[in-house]
Amino acid sequence: MQSIISGLYSFLVGGIALSMFSAIQKTTYGYPIAWDGYLLSILFGGSFGLIIGERRLKLKHKLEKMQRRNLLLSAYRNVNQLIVKEKERNRLLQGICDNLVEQRSYFNAWIAILDEDGSLITTAEAGIGEDFLAMIKQLKNGHLPDCIKSSLTQSKIVLTKEPLSSCLHCSLSGKYSGRAGVTVQLTHKEKIFGVLTVSTSKDLADDKEEQGLLEEIAKDIGFALSSHELEEEHRQTDAYLKKSADELQERVKELNCLFNISNIVEAPGITLEEILQGTVDLIVPSWQYPEITCAQIIFEEKEFQTKNYKETIWKINSAIVVHGIKKGSLTVCYREEKPEMDEGPFLKEERDLINAIAARLGRVIERRWAEEALKESEGRFRDLFDNLLIGVSIIQNDQVVYQNSEQARLLGPLPRACLLIDVDNIHPDDVEKVKGLSQDIRSLEIRTLDTEFRFFPAGKKDRKDDMKWVHCRANLTKYRGETALLINMMDITRSKEVENILRIQDKMASLGRVAAGIAHEIRNPLSGINIYINTLEKLYDKGESLEKVKKIFRHLQSASVKIESVIRRVMDFSKPSEPKFVLTEINQPIEEAILLTEATLRKSGIKIEKELGQDLPKCYADKHMIEEVILNLINNAADAMKIVAGEKKIMITTAMIKSQIFVRIIDSGPGVSEHLQDRIFDPFYTTKQESTGIGLSLCHRIIADHGGSISIRSSKWGGAEFITKIPIDSAKDEP
Repeated sequence: MQSIISGLYSFLVGGIALSMFSAIQKTTYGYPIAWDGYLLSILFGGSFGLIIGERRLKLKHKLEKMQRRNLLLSAYRNVNQLIVKEKERNRLLQGICDNLVEQRSYFNAWIAILDEDGSLITTAEAGIGEDFLAMIKQLKNGHLPDCIKSSLTQSKIVLTKEPLSSCLHCSLSGKYSGRAGVTVQLTHKEKIFGVLTVSTSKDLADDKEEQGLLEEIAKDIGFALSSHELEEEHRQTDAYLKKSADELQERVKELNCLFNISNIVEAPGITLEEILQGTVDLIVPSWQYPEITCAQIIFEEKEFQTKNYKETIWKINSAIVVHGIKKGSLTVCYREEKPEMDEGPFLKEERDLINAIAARLGRVIERRWAEEALKESEGRFRDLFDNLLIGVSIIQNDQVVYQNSEQARLLGPLPRACLLIDVDNIHPDDVEKVKGLSQDIRSLEIRTLDTEFRFFPAGKKDRKDDMKWVHCRANLTKYRGETALLINMMDITRSKEVENILRIQDKMASLGRVAAGIAHEIRNPLSGINIYINTLEKLYDKGESLEKVKKIFRHLQSASVKIESVIRRVMDFSKPSEPKFVLTEINQPIEEAILLTEATLRKSGIKIEKELGQDLPKCYADKHMIEEVILNLINNAADAMKIVAGEKKIMITTAMIKSQIFVRIIDSGPGVSEHLQDRIFDPFYTTKQESTGIGLSLCHRIIADHGGSISIRSSKWGGAEFITKIPIDSAKDEP
């Protein structure tokens, strides 16, 4: 617009000047004045004036550009001079803002320094005054203007040409009416320190040189802020190092004192009284004024003090605490007055030192008392072990390093060979067992093992009467800081002898019951045979018919079959057939047993129920033997309910509990008395008139061969409940 007005002005001035010159010239020479001549003069004069005006305007722009460039260079130079001279950050930022407003004639300029989270650190401004307080409040509340947000996310200059309409949330937008805002990021080596914002005219804001100047100034400010940050870190580091050196010097005195006290404590044969007196003497050189320092320790009404000890008002003390109870005190005094420090005339380090010494003395006393108590305890435990009825020994590096009196009685006095290594005196049948025990323990695979074995005392290997039975427990332990083997031995020779006697007696009793059962089973048919033989003899004497004789022979044959049946059952019980294990669904033989007995039970008025578990895992079993067991138990239950009036029923259930299959046969019969429940599985024991007493024994034998167990208890209906457990995790080899 300005260039158009200037062009019109130059055109009019040139046209008017040339037309007036033409009129004067024509008048001077007497030529007539014509209007078309004036029009031509105006056109030529205006064109000439327009050319001159354009050249004049270009010259003016060049002069203004040179002046602006000089001002740019001057502002840039002043900013750099400030950066070089000014070492205080806030004064530097304020000087830069003042310089930009004064040298560049910006309406205002301001800088905001932010941390990594965008929180305000400090600001500087020029040309705004008290109105900038609103911006500071806005920045402190974390509400960044749009120009700052944009500048922080990009390295380019951010121009705001219409702040009043586009910066609605900026507290300074009213100050920018009719102007433009220019915001540039302050950064150095990818670290953003904040932003620089200036207010200028809109045409100047678009000037590339102006923008380039602001970018250069922003880079220099970023460099300066980075340098200030490094210098501040250096200053802090130097201050920290100086403080650390001073503290270290004081600490060295404290450590020397504590180190020397430790040397006294560790001295061999030193008494507690000598430790306390030595500690008092070491305190004096460690204080700030050793020439006037004296010290005293009071412990259990005994005093330990320096030769120059004198209690004054300039003192510091600390309690000596043993096992949480105050047992004494440590006091340090100055004999003369000195300037006030952290605690009276004493340093904080001296307070720490006296507390550390008192605490260490408390621990030393605790350790001394503990050592004395340990010696007493060791004496008591040694007496206890020496009087134990169990032999105890410790083996370390294949040597017996300790044994009590009972172990010496069993194995002989020290020195002697290690029993678990030297197996010469161990019973031949137990040598491999003892070797395996020793190897397992020494390989660290098993920390504790128990076993029983026989051995012969030294020099008595050929005398069988002197053989000893021992129960031995071996486990790894620590003895005097090294791995050792703790051996406990109990002499169980007498127990084994009694156990053997009882076993023989039990076998004899069982044999007696078996013999009585066999005799009972065979007696009746034998009696019948004798009677039939006598009858046969009488018939022969009388000459009776052959038909009667044949009848007698049939009775003899029947009695003989009964005797043979009893003998066969006894043989089956004593030498049962080997089970043929296959993977079996346990419900299958149970279903077959139920199917076989269902019709008979129905005729007897017995109701049979079943609750067989679904999805039971397969187990290794001989299904024919399992079927025989279930049949036997069902028949026993049916026989028991013959004398029962009322409802008769049998329930069969299967389920898996803890890796075992449980089979329960429950009946509503009369049950089994509690005192008889332990005997019903004995061979030939029966409560029925026509039973051999072998059935339940065979059931017990079959289930035992399957690795399981069978037991009896009272049922919920008052009858008997047989519980059979068959493991599923013990695999058998299939035939």
